[in-house]
Amino acid sequence: MQPSETSGITLKRPSRLSGPPFSLPAAASAASAAMDSEAAAVDDATTGPADCTEMEERLKEGNMTADVEASLPAGQEGSAIRCRDVCRSYGKLKVLNNLNLIVPQGHIYGLLGPSGCGKTTLLKCIVGTLKISRGHISVLGKPPAFPGHDVPGRKVGYMPQDLALYNEFTIKDTLTFFGLIHGLTSKETQARMNFLIDFLDLPQKHSLVRNLSGGQRRRVSLGAALLQNPELLILDEPTVGLMRNGCLLAEGPPDAVMKQHSATTLERAFLQLCETSDQICSKQGSSPQSGPLVNSQSFESGRDESRPILAVGPGAAEEIPKYSADWKVRARHMMPKWRNIAALMIKTMVRMKRMPGSLCFQFLLPVIQVSLICLCVGGDPKGIQVAVVNNETSTSGFSHTLLSFLDNSTVYQVPLSHTEAFNGIYNGEYWGVIGFGKNFTSYLTKRMMQRQVSKEVVDGGSVHVWLDQTNQQIAIMLQKKVHEAFQAFVTHKLGSMSYLADLPIKFEEPIYGSQNTDFTTFVTPGAVLSITFYLAVGLTALSFVLERKEGLLDRCWVAGVSSMETMLAHLFSQLFVISFQIILLLLFILLVFKIPNEGSLVLVIILIVLQGVTGISFGLVISAGIDDEQSANQAALGIFYPNLILSGIIWPVECIPFPLRYISLALPQTYASEALRCIMYRGWDLSRMMVWRGFAVTLGWNTFFLILATVILKLRT
Repeated sequence: MQPSETSGITLKRPSRLSGPPFSLPAAASAASAAMDSEAAAVDDATTGPADCTEMEERLKEGNMTADVEASLPAGQEGSAIRCRDVCRSYGKLKVLNNLNLIVPQGHIYGLLGPSGCGKTTLLKCIVGTLKISRGHISVLGKPPAFPGHDVPGRKVGYMPQDLALYNEFTIKDTLTFFGLIHGLTSKETQARMNFLIDFLDLPQKHSLVRNLSGGQRRRVSLGAALLQNPELLILDEPTVGLMRNGCLLAEGPPDAVMKQHSATTLERAFLQLCETSDQICSKQGSSPQSGPLVNSQSFESGRDESRPILAVGPGAAEEIPKYSADWKVRARHMMPKWRNIAALMIKTMVRMKRMPGSLCFQFLLPVIQVSLICLCVGGDPKGIQVAVVNNETSTSGFSHTLLSFLDNSTVYQVPLSHTEAFNGIYNGEYWGVIGFGKNFTSYLTKRMMQRQVSKEVVDGGSVHVWLDQTNQQIAIMLQKKVHEAFQAFVTHKLGSMSYLADLPIKFEEPIYGSQNTDFTTFVTPGAVLSITFYLAVGLTALSFVLERKEGLLDRCWVAGVSSMETMLAHLFSQLFVISFQIILLLLFILLVFKIPNEGSLVLVIILIVLQGVTGISFGLVISAGIDDEQSANQAALGIFYPNLILSGIIWPVECIPFPLRYISLALPQTYASEALRCIMYRGWDLSRMMVWRGFAVTLGWNTFFLILATVILKLRT
C-alpha cells in the first residue's frame, strides 16, 4: 500500500474571541467536529489532541478581539463548498469522476489518499485555478472566479503542497508581499504579522527564508495563508479524509472509520476500503471510478448517517442557482489590479536586491558581449605572414620601394626563393606569395611612359600575387593592402601625374558613412538588438518557469493575481533591467568604441527598448507553454542561431536565397536592424519607410507574443 498523503479544507464561522483575527492548527482527530473557535486549520498527521488543547489555552491567554465575518448569501448559509457531478479529465485520463460534495461551514474536512488520487486537482478546482470538465462548484455561495467574489482572492487562504516561498525574502517581506496582494493596509499587515510571528513561534521577522529550517518554513507558509484572515482555509496535503481514483471510498470522523473497519490506524482502514472497492469492481466488471461507495458515519452531525456527503453518480436533484453581476463588477474583474502588479514588481526588485552578484552579471553581460563584438569582429587581421619572391637584384629597384609602402603591421613579409615560397604556402605556413620579375623596374617604367607596349612588358611590369583563399576575409584584406601599397607607390613616383597609372574608375566621397567604414560598423546595430532581445528572453523565460515549478505562481493566482497581472509585472520589472542594460550598451558603443550616430538618439533608444520588450514577450510565451527550465533553455537557444543568421545581423539579407529571404523578412529583428542602421548611419527619421517599418514590425511582434502568452496562460490556468 502506498503511504497516504492528506489535503485539508478549513472553513470559518463567526465567533467572539479576543485579539487580532487568526486561524489556528487543530488535531487531525477532530476532523469532523464543529469548532467553537473562530476558524480551524488542518495540520500534519503528527499533531495530536494534546496539541489542540495547548492551542486553545494559548488562545485564551492571547486576549483576542472579536472578528466579524461576512455571512454567506441567502440559501447557502449551511455550506461553504458544494460540488455537484464534478468531473475533471486530462485527455483520456479521468481524475475526478462525478464527484458530489457538501462541506458545511465552520468544520474541518480532510482527504486522505495516495499520490495521484485527485486531491490536489480537487483543491485547485475549488479555489478556481483549474477549470472542471463538467459539473458545478460553488464556494462561499458563488462559483470560483465569479466576478467580484474574491475566490480566488482574499476570501481563500491557501497553503500548497510545496512551500511556495521566495528564498530571497525575509519573513517580513513574505507577509508584506501577500498583504499587498490582498489589499491590506500597512497597519493591518503589521498587526497580523506581529500576531502570526508570535502565534506560530516564528523567528525574527528579518530572518531570510532560505536560512530557516524546514519546519520554520512550513510555519511561514501557513502564516502567509492565514494573513488576510480568510473565510476558507485550504491546506494541501497536511491531514486526512479518504479518497481513491477520483472517487470517495468512505467519509466520516477518523475514529468512526477506524471503528467501523476494526482498524487501529487510518492507513489500515484505507487499505481495507481499497480491497473492498476492488473486489466489488471485479465482480461487476467495472472500473474503480464507477464503483459504489461504502457508507459510513455522516460528516455533519444531525444528518442521516446512511447518506454520504461525497458520492459517485448523480446526487440529489438540486437546482443550480443562477448568478449575476452588473457590468461594473465584471469590468473591474477583467481589468488588471495595479496593486497586484505593484506587489509583484516590488517582489522582483527585492529578489534582485538580495542577489547583487546575479544583478551585476545581468547588467554587465551585454556590455561584455558588445565589447567582444567590437573588439573581435570586423577589424583587420594582424601579423599575416606573406612570402615575397623578388627576382630584382638591385636594392634601388621599384619592387623594394613598393614593398616599403605595404602595411607592415598587418602583413609580415618573409623573403624567400620561388621554391621555398610555394612549398610554404602549400604547407599552410603563409597566406600568400608576392612575386616580382627580374626586369620589374624597367618594364613598369615602359608601361607608364610608352603608349604601346608588348605583352611581355605588361607581364614583366606587373606584381604577381598568389593567395590562399580558404579564408576569404584574410584574402580580401591582402588584396586591399597590395592595392593600397601600389597606389601609394605610384603617387610617390609620379606625383601629379599619378592619375596616368590609375584604374579608370574613381570612387568619390561616399554619400553615407566614410571610406574607412569597417565590418564592425555594419554588425554592431544588429548585434545590440540581438543581445537585448535574447537576454530579455532568457531572463523572463527562466524566472517564470522557476516560479511555476516552485509553486509560487499557483499561490499568487489563488491569492487573486490574474495571469495578465503576472505578465504585466514581469514585463515592467524586466523593462527596468533592460533599460539599464541599454544605457550601458550605448555608452560603450558610442563613447568607447566610437560607433557613429548621425540620427536621433531618442529613436535609437526607443527601438532598442522595444526590441527588449519583444524579447520579454517571447520569453513569456516560452514560460507560459513550458514547465521546466531545461526545455525553456532549449527553446530559447533553438531559435538563437537561425534568427541571428537569417535576420541580416552578421551578413546582409541580400545574400540570402529567395525562399529563405521571405522567412528572414518575417522575423522580429530583420527590419529592426535595418531601421537602426538607417537611423545611426544615415540620420533618417520616422518619415522614411525603412525606419517606421522597423518600428511597426517590432510592435506587431510584441503584440502577437503578448496575446499568445495570455491565451496560453488562460488555457493552462
